[in-house]
Amino acid sequence: MFEVNKNQFVRLQNNDWLTKQRIAGKITADTLTLLKNLVLEKTSKSLIELDKVAEDYIISNNCIPTFKGYHGFPNSVCISVNKTLVHGICTDYVLQDGDVVSFDLGATFEEGIADSALTCIFGEPKSQQHIDLVQTTKECLTKAIEVIEVGKHLGCIGNAIYKYAKSKGFSVVDKFGGHGINPGQVHAEPFVSNRADKNEGIRIQPGLTIAIEPLLVIGSSNKTTLADDGWTINAMNICAHEEHSLYIHEDHVEIISIRN
Repeated sequence: MFEVNKNQFVRLQNNDWLTKQRIAGKITADTLTLLKNLVLEKTSKSLIELDKVAEDYIISNNCIPTFKGYHGFPNSVCISVNKTLVHGICTDYVLQDGDVVSFDLGATFEEGIADSALTCIFGEPKSQQHIDLVQTTKECLTKAIEVIEVGKHLGCIGNAIYKYAKSKGFSVVDKFGGHGINPGQVHAEPFVSNRADKNEGIRIQPGLTIAIEPLLVIGSSNKTTLADDGWTINAMNICAHEEHSLYIHEDHVEIISIRN
């Protein structure tokens, strides 16, 4: 997660980076799939236990949990439930029927980093609107990836996310957004806004490595608050979060964290 910074210096990556990032991307994707399956199976584990499952899996596959210890963050996974938007710290809370839960994590392999997130619902959804929120957030990510082309402005991404979310009746949180990824640096320039004019921002170039992460919330307010723990960001209503790490080639976009 990255906050707005107007002074952007962008580093382009080479094939050596891409080789390492692909390894990190596979483990990131597989870890998220593991967590999602536990939710779909209604596995009764606390958030801290789910975090441990993810951490053990990442380490057992020769990667490092990117978020563990990042600026003091205590967990390997950000687990955000219901009105928690991002950066949820893991506790002994056990997921309940209808909880909307987001998992956000990264894996590092020899300084190659992949960062990804998904949202799912534990058990029986509380409303059709919750189902639509989760689906629309996924679709926003797809729409954003589809518009990326070398030579376009970076704002095309936020433009696609905002327009699609609005057409479905959801609000976009634009204080936070996507980001660049550098060797050993999970949050780097450029900031990738979830709401932008298609003609603003830097030009997209081959070698650009970014994470796109739509953040949607039910209702008209995109206001957020920071909890006393210094990490947890809460929204005014139920929210959802999807994210992929991408590598921009000359003629296509590679989804580094693609899941099976």
